[in-house]
Parts: sequence; structure tokens; C-alpha cells
Amino acid sequence: MKKIIFISFFLLSYIAFSQTDDEDVILNGVLDELFNMDSPLVDFDRSDYLYATFSFDDKVYFAGRDFGINQHSFSPNISYMRGQNFFLSLGSAYFSELNPNWDFISLSSGYSVFLDNSKLFNLTGIYSRIFFSADADELNPNRLAISLVYHKKNLRTRLSGGYLFGGSSSFYLAPSGSYDLKLISKDNWDLTFSPVLGFLFSQQTVSEQISSGFSTQQIDQDVFELINTQFEFPFELDFGQWDFELSYKINSPNPLNSETNISNTSFFTFTIGYFFGL
Repeated sequence: MKKIIFISFFLLSYIAFSQTDDEDVILNGVLDELFNMDSPLVDFDRSDYLYATFSFDDKVYFAGRDFGINQHSFSPNISYMRGQNFFLSLGSAYFSELNPNWDFISLSSGYSVFLDNSKLFNLTGIYSRIFFSADADELNPNRLAISLVYHKKNLRTRLSGGYLFGGSSSFYLAPSGSYDLKLISKDNWDLTFSPVLGFLFSQQTVSEQISSGFSTQQIDQDVFELINTQFEFPFELDFGQWDFELSYKINSPNPLNSETNISNTSFFTFTIGYFFGL
């Protein structure tokens, strides 16, 4: 079978919250996920393909944080791929307790190249345009991202970063690593366990009120900190052109200056994917 790496993405909504100590924190979280596909039926160097996915999360956390809203979400996505390089992707997300439920629609385009003859290093650039259901000046409708992947045998490491702009601009950095363990390998199907450790660093704009005598002064400061650490335990069943994945994810958010009593969160994700040539 011929292994390829396809870049997909899921854009989390803009996050803003305030604390009783009048310190406001603005976060932008972006999650980039790699979908791995095996197929003996196609030649990726020449042809055009579509890859459709549908994901369901039993709980929703933003940047790993629990805001006390018990809700689930699902996200459909369809992507067009031309060989191993160019792709165009259309996706959306539904949140059960938001109004409107369909929070955004995103359109992305990217180009991917191998940096060496052994095809160990892969570099991908992406531009995304996001159309939000809610009107807010702080939301960033544009994203420029780049991802560098090193993949040798069962080990995969990834360093991705991006710049969000058009509203309250921000940038992020997301390093991660995974290891593939082939549990079952048959002629027409495979079962793989690929634990992942990922980190999310993001720019934050912090506003703090400082009292001195009879006057109060507000100080704004931009900081770049670790926002969340995520452990992921996915089981993927690859059955020909079908992919099925059940994953358990644990978030360990890093407390910000304004946060107290922050706790770990966890949830399940189930994803179905179908890959076919044009």
C-alpha cells in the first residue's frame, strides 16, 4: 500500500472570557489534525481525489477549558486533492447549545511538498477563509498557516504555526508527536493505535487594572504562553476506501494569570471518512 499524508483542519471558535478581577483574556485556538490513509487502488502522483469526513464530539471544550456548557458538536468536511500537492477543503461545525448552531463555514486551500528525496520531511502551506454566523469585530476571518512534518517509519512529529487576522489578530504554535502501532493487518483492512501528544501555544492580550492611590490605570500586555496540552488515544480502522476512528482525548489546560481552579477535561471523538478517485 502507498502511504500518503493529507492535511485537514478544524478551526475552533474565537474565545473571550473575563474574570472577577477585571482581567480579560483573548484566546484564539486552532487545531490541525493529520489524517493518514492507505490505499492500493490509486496513483496519487497523477489523479484527482475527494476525501469526505464526518466527526462527532460528545463534549466541546475551547482550548481545553470547560466553560460550564454541556454540549456536543459534529463537523462535516469535504476536500479535493490533486496528486500529492494541491488541496481545497470546505468544512463547517455544528454546536448543540450555540445560537445559531452552525457556528462557521471555512474554505481552505493549500499546497504540500516533500523537502527531501527520501520523503521524510513534508512542508505544507494553508490559507483559510472563515465565514462566521455571529458578527463580532474581534473574530479573525483569515488564517495563514504552515506545517512541517517529519515522518520516519512509525514515528511522526509535526510543528505547525499560523497567523490569524482580520479582527483581533493573533498567532499560534502547535508542536506534536505520534507513534503508529499496527495492531491488526489483513489483506483488506488494518487496525492502528496511534497515541498523540500535542501542545498549543497562543498569543494572549491581557488587560489588567492597577490601582495606585486614588487613580486606576489599565495596562494591556501581549504575551505568548502554553495554552493547552492534549493527550490523544485514537484507534483507526482502515477498510479499503473507508476510514473509521474512535479517539479518547484528554486536555490539560495551562492556567492563565486570571484563572483559578482550572481542571483537566476529556471527551470522545468518532470520525468516518471516505476516499475516492475522480
